[in-house]
Amino acid sequence: MSILYHSKEHFLRDTVSAGMCENAYMKNLYIQDELRSRQQAWIERIREATGKSYTEIARESGCAASTVYRFMNGQSQHCLSAATEAKIRAKFGDSPEKINAVIPASVTTIPVVGIVQAGLWQADYVRPFEAVDEFVNVGPDPRFPGIKRCAFKVIGDSMNLLYPSGTTIIAVSFYDIARPPKTGEKVIVVRTVDGFEEATVKEIEIMHDGRVALWPRSNKPEFSQAVILPSLRDASDIPDDGCHPEYRIAGLVTQSIRLE
Repeated sequence: MSILYHSKEHFLRDTVSAGMCENAYMKNLYIQDELRSRQQAWIERIREATGKSYTEIARESGCAASTVYRFMNGQSQHCLSAATEAKIRAKFGDSPEKINAVIPASVTTIPVVGIVQAGLWQADYVRPFEAVDEFVNVGPDPRFPGIKRCAFKVIGDSMNLLYPSGTTIIAVSFYDIARPPKTGEKVIVVRTVDGFEEATVKEIEIMHDGRVALWPRSNKPEFSQAVILPSLRDASDIPDDGCHPEYRIAGLVTQSIRLE
């Protein structure tokens, strides 16, 4: 719809006003981009100086882990809020380069923290850290920068098409990567029985009706049935609110190490 102007002055006034609004909007976008870049560079300096992951930086500052992780990985187009920035600054300061620097290595040593039984369930699957006596060296994983990784030894045959018994698997926490699992991913599933936790490794399928199937992948016929859960919500470890359902999907398998 065209606008009827009563005078040339009226037309010029509206044209100038529109230009001023557009310029102000573009200037605000520039300021937001500049602030976001500054905040990202600052948090990256903290990570490099301390050796801490994005989620560790957030938690130690009293912030939501997903807020910092998504911000640093481009999943959020907004700047950190003033409150979040203040919490991180209170913990790590304005000049993280003054902290004793840790030089990032191209190889990371990861502890083998426990055992998962493929298809069956392994009680006491996580050993006390002081009892850890095995480590594996792995390269960086660009999919999950700054995320803590741990390793488990697989025993049993129900996943032997993918992980023969004795395979070491590397995993990250779904809580740390701040997203739910996807169909086809290999996951560490934990269930609680009489107050005790036990774990297994399976391949996950999110079914069309919302139910979750946890599949073994084996050449042995006794391992052919899936564990069916009512919904992903009933098996989610996100958010970490202190509640522990009977089943929870705790970790994403990101890598495996085995002898040929």
